[in-house]
Amino acid sequence: MKLFKKIIIIIVLLAFGYGSYTFFLKKDNSENQYITSQAVKGDIKKEIIATGTVNPVNVVKVGTQVSGTIEKIYADFNDKVKKGDLLADLDKSLLKTRIESAEAALKKAKVQKELAALEEKRIRELFDKEYVAEAELDKAKAAVKSAEADYKSAYANYKQAEINIGYTIIRSPVAGVIISREVDEGQTVAAGLQTPELFKIAEDLTKMQIEASISEADIGYIKKRQKVIFTVDAFEKDEFTGIVNLIRLNPATEQNVVIYTVIIEIDNSDMKILPGMTAFVKIIIAEKKNILKVRNSVFNVKLDIEDISGASVLPASNETVIFRLTDKKEIEPVTVEKGLYNETETEIISDAIKEEDILIEDIIKIGDNKSNRNDTRMRKPF
Repeated sequence: MKLFKKIIIIIVLLAFGYGSYTFFLKKDNSENQYITSQAVKGDIKKEIIATGTVNPVNVVKVGTQVSGTIEKIYADFNDKVKKGDLLADLDKSLLKTRIESAEAALKKAKVQKELAALEEKRIRELFDKEYVAEAELDKAKAAVKSAEADYKSAYANYKQAEINIGYTIIRSPVAGVIISREVDEGQTVAAGLQTPELFKIAEDLTKMQIEASISEADIGYIKKRQKVIFTVDAFEKDEFTGIVNLIRLNPATEQNVVIYTVIIEIDNSDMKILPGMTAFVKIIIAEKKNILKVRNSVFNVKLDIEDISGASVLPASNETVIFRLTDKKEIEPVTVEKGLYNETETEIISDAIKEEDILIEDIIKIGDNKSNRNDTRMRKPF
């Protein structure tokens, strides 16, 4: 009984195998299937994709040259200020003490200078009457010069104390919008080797710039005044434009890739774009309108030209061969010259290719699913 079952299974498998062989053999003898696309007229752009950060064109950092405690703050985030507007006051009590001390030292130096002058006058009179030696007169002259120097030093200290007390009043150096406030009332700031930062003021938020990062592989294509299209996450459906203004000659290395910063000017008259936003940038390095173009995949088809046309085709160094499908489903090689190209399409410079010509992207032999190229996915039309 077991032997009978085994025989039945073997017969079924043989029958299935014969049927499969016959099916696929017939398929192998059937026609090829073509994946095609048309040559079309249209525009083509070559772009470099990058990201960057939106910043004001000019940001002024307002600090203080003297140490002290913030006594009063008069401006806050987003406030519009004019040049000279009061932003903050520092406590003046310590500096008032210093100016009083400097004033006292100045008065003392003035008295010492006057006393030295009187002493020098008396010594000179005695010297003229030959009552004292010349050395005494020289000492008196030196004392006068020393007293005058002390007076000048005391005067400078006094003026410095006056200036420092003026620094306790923080005013805006420019007209603009406050985009950052770094201190609060009651906070102590220390002016040492580095000036404490109190406020950041953007001079004009209607004119902004994008600082975009471009790799060294693409930086050679970037030129001043090139057109830029960009988007921001806050307004996904809107496209904004800008102009390349500057390539900073100060590269940085990120993950072993040399990066250059490209400055892009943008118009923000409607104030939609805010400082700090991330911009997704397309820099248009070349653009042509109403030209004949094809998909890049038509250049990947590799066939024996002599087998197709019966003749040898030798393209020039600046030319290549693509394959056209005729109305009779025949393959025809055509020699063309490439023009402007991007990631998906290429300009065709040739009178042999016309608009709406059917071009082969791939050939699939029905039955074995083998294509002329590794990628056998169907291509969408333009």
